[in-house]
Amino acid sequence: MLTKVRDTRLYVDQRGPADAPPLLFVHGGPGAGSYDFLAFQGDRLAKSFRLIAVDQRGVQQSDPLTGPVTEQDLVADYEALRQQLGIERWAVLGHSYGGRVALRYAAAHPDSITKIVFENPGWDMVLATDTLVRAALPLLPGAELPPHTGPATKAMWDERTGLLVQLGDRRMEIYLGPDSRDLQLPADSEIPAEYHQRSGQFSEAITSSESFAEPLLPSLAKLTQPALLIKGEYDPVTSPEEIELFRSDVATGTYYYATGAGHFVHAEQPELFTRLVTEHLS
Repeated sequence: MLTKVRDTRLYVDQRGPADAPPLLFVHGGPGAGSYDFLAFQGDRLAKSFRLIAVDQRGVQQSDPLTGPVTEQDLVADYEALRQQLGIERWAVLGHSYGGRVALRYAAAHPDSITKIVFENPGWDMVLATDTLVRAALPLLPGAELPPHTGPATKAMWDERTGLLVQLGDRRMEIYLGPDSRDLQLPADSEIPAEYHQRSGQFSEAITSSESFAEPLLPSLAKLTQPALLIKGEYDPVTSPEEIELFRSDVATGTYYYATGAGHFVHAEQPELFTRLVTEHLS
């Protein structure tokens, strides 16, 4: 349902018992929305949690953007929603780019979060696009990784993701494990084109914001909540450097390597994913 949060209306999907431990899902993309995740995990996780999935401002079923947006806006929306729902503290699960937003949220409001789960996060956009392009190069004869130094920039993002667009119908091959190549993401065919357009506008806006360039990796060492990092064997987003930092800097961290899975462990190996999340948050 659409819920007024701060200066906009967000689509908020709540499932599970009202008195169950609350769990916030933070989607990636940027602009991916919660539809696909809920299709694979909504009812599963709702057996143990009060699952709260939100389409970020301007994304999919939330109201369209009417101006600029920053990652700080997204964090402020989540925190305002928590207060509106009367939740003292909740666990947070961030997928892909949502892992970056979840890390930013945990750093800004540590007292609001009990535990945290990162699924194939993109904490650093330079490192994430580096590994993404490297995964795509075998399918793009003659292409090379566009060099970049310093923080992420809009130009870097556009240049590197532009290479991925060249993959066309083969793009999902770099995201999925070999046993999951037939996986279909429901949002691609089940939601209106208007919602996809909103997501595209959001992606353009957030990657143009100064917040997108801010380095967040130092925040890993400041995490106080028990944290679980789920990394798919064939995932092309989370870089080796980020994994090493998590394992060395997060004192409360647990690392799980999902053999055979790619970027969407929650969809490729749904039973495993539900078990990992449930065990970590219980």
